[in-house]
Amino acid sequence: METSRLQKYANALLTTGVNLQKNQTLVINVDVENQNFALVVTQEAYKLGAKEVVVNWRSTTIGKERLLHAADEVLSNPAPWIPEYYKTYVEAGAAFLSLISANPKALAGVPSERIASQSRHLNKALHFYHEAIMDSTLTWCVASVATLRWAELLGFTGTDEEKIDALWAEIFTLCRIENVSPTEKLAPHLQRLESRTKAMNQHHFQTLHYTCSNGTDLTIDLPKNHVWQGGAEASKSGIIFDANIPTEEVFTAPQYDGVNGIVYSTKPLIYQGNEINDFYFTFENGKIINFDAKVGKEHLKHLIETDEGSAYLGEIALVDHYSPISQSNRIYFETLFDENASCHLAVGAAYPTCLANSDGLSKEELKQEGLNHSLTHVDFMIGHEDMNIEGVTTAGETVTIMSKGKLLI
Repeated sequence: METSRLQKYANALLTTGVNLQKNQTLVINVDVENQNFALVVTQEAYKLGAKEVVVNWRSTTIGKERLLHAADEVLSNPAPWIPEYYKTYVEAGAAFLSLISANPKALAGVPSERIASQSRHLNKALHFYHEAIMDSTLTWCVASVATLRWAELLGFTGTDEEKIDALWAEIFTLCRIENVSPTEKLAPHLQRLESRTKAMNQHHFQTLHYTCSNGTDLTIDLPKNHVWQGGAEASKSGIIFDANIPTEEVFTAPQYDGVNGIVYSTKPLIYQGNEINDFYFTFENGKIINFDAKVGKEHLKHLIETDEGSAYLGEIALVDHYSPISQSNRIYFETLFDENASCHLAVGAAYPTCLANSDGLSKEELKQEGLNHSLTHVDFMIGHEDMNIEGVTTAGETVTIMSKGKLLI
């Protein structure tokens, strides 16, 4: 892949994504196999005036060996330097860029209870970091890197280099960086998402009702002071950033105890290096009271048993079935892309920014206002070409939000 095209993409992640400021520290979370692109991002960050670029390297293969063989007490007791590391950069006001690639079988063969144990205890140790992300104290962005493994998973052909280049080209297009018309570029697209969020907020919805030919029949109440968001957002310090590239969604938080009915997944969920597929949840007064999955049921069980809040919803997101990612007709096996091809929900924590005047409220006060709290936040896809969504406003008016997969607002 030409360096100039990688530089253009990296620049978008740094300016539109995390919106890196001069003399600000950038933390990059990235797999060791993607060191070449990490170098491009680092170089572009320094061109923009970064104070320092810190790279937090990951190795899935080494991480898998740890999960398979390390002593139980190691998994349940994260090293004290890990929270200290994150604390250093959270307090410094760093921008956080996470670079990911699809690897749906990364932890295949690892006992699900060991994965769950490590995740639960690490989330507890890093709760302050996750809260800083969720309430937009920090500027952050999640984006993707093309790899040979991912390219082959998606069926690209040719030499290894040709496969990777083809995937890069598709990423650039779906992220609206290149090969799209001027009106479909990233900046005007974010403006359209902003317009949609304004329209959703003007309706003052009280309840949403999802129905679909696959059996989904779900009613979701919304908190009285909920706020719809989409595209770019402002950090607590007023910096405008885009947390996901690509992004196609507008989202808000549900009333945590106001979800009733059944919902079926429509795309695979890759959770902690394992696939969960063909699953459903039944809700009563907000809580999951029944579930099943044809693939990965044990991993789904551990997810919703992470803590009390992981059996409730924390996010509802609307995505047009006819978005470019959806119309690619691919399953990307990476939530960043699959969630932007599909309406989705998330079990676990709600974003405090989805509640008006939430700044400074405690967890208990946020819950009193209707927002869920949890150590986890995991999106799963429910969008479908036959999905219909109707909203009932506080004035009692019924509004069709989605018809046959098409967003009408």
